[in-house]
Amino acid sequence: MREPTCVGAFVRDDHNRVFAQRRSADRRLLPGLWDIVGGHVEAGEAPEEALAREIEEETGWKLRRIETVLAEWEWEHDGVVRYERDYLVEVDGDLAAPRLEAGKHDAYAWIGLDNLDLMMAGRTDGDRRLRDLVAKAARTRLTERLRLEPVGPEHVRDLFLLHQDDRVAAWHGRRLTAESARRWAVRGQRGWDQEGVDKWMAYDRQTGELIGRSGLNRTELDGQSRLEISWTVRSDRWGNGYATEMGRAGVEFAFEELGDTAVIAVTDPHNLRSRAVMERIGMSFVREITRDGTRSTLYAIAKPGPGQR
Repeated sequence: MREPTCVGAFVRDDHNRVFAQRRSADRRLLPGLWDIVGGHVEAGEAPEEALAREIEEETGWKLRRIETVLAEWEWEHDGVVRYERDYLVEVDGDLAAPRLEAGKHDAYAWIGLDNLDLMMAGRTDGDRRLRDLVAKAARTRLTERLRLEPVGPEHVRDLFLLHQDDRVAAWHGRRLTAESARRWAVRGQRGWDQEGVDKWMAYDRQTGELIGRSGLNRTELDGQSRLEISWTVRSDRWGNGYATEMGRAGVEFAFEELGDTAVIAVTDPHNLRSRAVMERIGMSFVREITRDGTRSTLYAIAKPGPGQR
């Protein structure tokens, strides 16, 4: 990776909303626009040192942990090209009371999936890159051991590698080629953009190792649109509870972010491993169905009502 000239921090609250602040109207660079925390890397600074410094200068919070590099990208303003590295981070401090840097920022907001367009305010050039990165950060899910990243073109290689696993390929009936992995990744990003839901790539939070993928998609069942959950784990990681973590995170996303009241899952009747996962995440057997000429087992879970857990 190239050394960045700028760093950015995606700070989230307990509702996975991203902290944004509005640049003062008299700023020379990008006046009046909504931005994330960050700034330039100074001479002699490591990117992580610049990140910690900018977080404290602009909010009063202290960097606790870097979860991952969320993006690396170039942007240009007034003929100057900048190379930026953005991080998903955790901070220490009162998230309800940021200390905005005087003269540089005049307002702040927490950006979730329901108010993403605030990031476009004043951007007459229609540049959606920062808005889309905020969406990616808001849709990223963390479990005890896993980081679930919304699939996009940056995941082509890992999609390809996952589907070279003999047992994964056998289950799905084929191996992905480099081109089919690319199409899948592009289609996944389009699903997130248009439907607000698609696949996540799953990584170990400590090592960054690829574990698998999971996700949600809209499907028709009994003449109704249903939200269906699925998952795939590298075969050498089977039996470690990863599918259960992915499943629970997906169901929670469906209920809390999408507002759905039920989620279904479908598997082969003889796939006792998948059926056990469905039961561990609280799903119940519904009935046998026929899909694409194949007999399958249908499970479902309903959103708990008020006072239920």
